Amino acid sequence: MKTLHERITLDTGYDKPRGVVAGFLPACEFVEACEIIANLAYVLSTRGVVICVVDFKVFYPNLCDWLGGADSAKKGNGLIRLLHSDRTEVRSIAQETDEKNIFLIAPSPNDDIEDYLSFSIDDVTRIISMLKETFDVVLIDIPNNPGLEFFAGALMSCRKGFLIASERVDAPRNIHKLMEFAFRITNNACNFNNVVMARQQGLIYDRSVLTSAQIGGGNDGVKLRVVANIPYNREAQQSALDGNMYIRDGAFVNRSLKRAGKTFAGEIAKLANMVLEAGS
Repeated sequence: MKTLHERITLDTGYDKPRGVVAGFLPACEFVEACEIIANLAYVLSTRGVVICVVDFKVFYPNLCDWLGGADSAKKGNGLIRLLHSDRTEVRSIAQETDEKNIFLIAPSPNDDIEDYLSFSIDDVTRIISMLKETFDVVLIDIPNNPGLEFFAGALMSCRKGFLIASERVDAPRNIHKLMEFAFRITNNACNFNNVVMARQQGLIYDRSVLTSAQIGGGNDGVKLRVVANIPYNREAQQSALDGNMYIRDGAFVNRSLKRAGKTFAGEIAKLANMVLEAGS
């Protein structure tokens, strides 16, 4: 029987994967979605599933900077090859990382911005469907760009969605405006009813304003809920700068760092549970 790694790198003849698609959408500044996605991918990889991390920030991709072992694809390679042809094999595009069960599909930072202006929502949803047939879990970094096809296509395809906010005055307003627009595109926006509070600094902040209003209207509207509270952690940022994965490689050299690391890891584990439950 083939290993999980061999599913992707050697052959396509394997048991059908779970095909869970989860999207992460920043609602304001100072959230660093990549930090959450990269560490979440690692936690999921320890639970026996194959993960594909997808960077849909096609103009300014940076997920490769947060995943150890991944590099920047050459210009014209990576995601854009899948967009151009449905005959391109996923396994020829997916980059291996230094975790055998984590793969990356991303644009090249060297691609020109105009290279991504002609794709349709159908192109985006086609790629996501291909990834669902190949990987157990697909984690998508969605750009906060409502006019972009990569925003809309991801919104329509995610079984589980997370809005990422920080302790900012504009976060509730941004979330409400974003979700009202999302419901005008697709009823699948109801899956984005989960709010992750990221990089918290212990400020006095009324989170009830994030969850008090019904968004979307009618029977399809949703009430938001805060599902994770991730503290600001300098060591997590430093790990990325050093080419490491924080939860795996963090140097918890004193009691305060151990406490912060445990809290960080615990909140990421909550998200991992939610993603896996979406596939059960």
